[in-house]
Amino acid sequence: MTRRIPLRYTIAGFAAALVVLATSLVALFTVILPWREKLRAQERLAQQLVHTALPLGIDMRADGAHVDPSRVQDLVINSGRVAGVGLVYALLFDEHGALDSNTSAVNAEMLARVAPKVSADPAVIAKTKHIPGVRRRAVNLVTPDGHRIGRVELGISSKAIDADLRRALDRDAAVLGVTLLLAVMGAFLVAGRIAQPLTDLAYAMGRLRRGDFDARSPTVKRKDEVGDLARAFDEMAQGLRERERLKGTLDRYVSGDVAQRILAEASDLSLPGENRHVAVLFLDVRGFTQISEKMPPEEVMALLNAYFDVVVDRVAEHGGTLHKFMGDAALCVWGAPRELPDPECAAVKCALAIQSGAAEVSRERIRRNLPAAQLGIGINAGPVVAGNLGASRRLEYTVIGDAVNLAQRIESQARGGEILISQSVQEKLPRGFDLSARTAVQLKGRSQPEPIWEVKGLIASTEAA
Repeated sequence: MTRRIPLRYTIAGFAAALVVLATSLVALFTVILPWREKLRAQERLAQQLVHTALPLGIDMRADGAHVDPSRVQDLVINSGRVAGVGLVYALLFDEHGALDSNTSAVNAEMLARVAPKVSADPAVIAKTKHIPGVRRRAVNLVTPDGHRIGRVELGISSKAIDADLRRALDRDAAVLGVTLLLAVMGAFLVAGRIAQPLTDLAYAMGRLRRGDFDARSPTVKRKDEVGDLARAFDEMAQGLRERERLKGTLDRYVSGDVAQRILAEASDLSLPGENRHVAVLFLDVRGFTQISEKMPPEEVMALLNAYFDVVVDRVAEHGGTLHKFMGDAALCVWGAPRELPDPECAAVKCALAIQSGAAEVSRERIRRNLPAAQLGIGINAGPVVAGNLGASRRLEYTVIGDAVNLAQRIESQARGGEILISQSVQEKLPRGFDLSARTAVQLKGRSQPEPIWEVKGLIASTEAA
């Protein structure tokens, strides 16, 4: 998992990087480059001094060029009188590169100040690769006629210039440290003002993601982009809350599967008819007309709701869809809009659960001296068309087909507490159901008598499983 870096740390780090970059650029242009220019100027002065003073001590003879040692010594010792030049030593080499220790000169006093651990012997200095505070520069010695007679290696003291550099760098380091400290502190303060509202907003988003649609951002009063974001979040949360409320309300009026299908569609009208194989369960309250004649409307409503609560719960538990209530009757379907592998078995098991739950409701109402009722259930299975039915301004998701009509006809033959199924359902049921064949019945609208089976329950072994 990627490690999360708080926004305030990111802002503070960015501010610190900017300060370091700005200070480095200032140091480059105000310290480093001027220091290098001073070194180059010092070298130019030293070389100019060698080119002008040293040739005066060279004597061209038949056996070669002879350099006056005193002239070289004066050049080294008196170089300090020239502003910006400090020769520590001057080592002379012949045209073959051999050191001439006799004509070479070392300013022992200056060398002791610059590099006290280095010997003043020219031969030792020539073999020492690096002397602290001394910069080596070689100057070729050429006669007026262009004949190269050797070279001189100059040791130029950079102690004063380096000291200036160190002072400047120490000063800049102090300025950088203070500036960096103030910048980081300021960045944390500014980042806190920026990041805290975003942190609060992220916390509110987390609550919203967990389903708390009352989550609101406390930064809606800010007059900046963060405030705009917070207000947009509150509007989104309000919209999601309203959508969830509508979904909850929709779930109360239509089945949850139908509600999810409707909300998932891009268009409210895009639920065309689909050919499905379904199991259809019709149920009805037996003797409802006589019961309703003896009871006030509100008690009738309470009675129906008591039994229909059982129906709704059991249908949902068994994967079915309660399509509609029709007065004291209900239509339930398995296989639309959600497909099921074995709708007949699920419908029959649900019917048994409904009758068991309805019996408990009846016993409880009788115990309280309230009127009770019984349910008759009929189940059929077959092909139907499932989809929206109605007009563009009023739609209803339902199933249409002969299988639905036959289920209703079978239900009309069921007495209170009975579950009747068609031959097509009986053929699809696995072993384990206690079934009893009924005499074929001539149902309304059917050309031939229909075989009907009564479901009495589950065989003990299946029920235990």
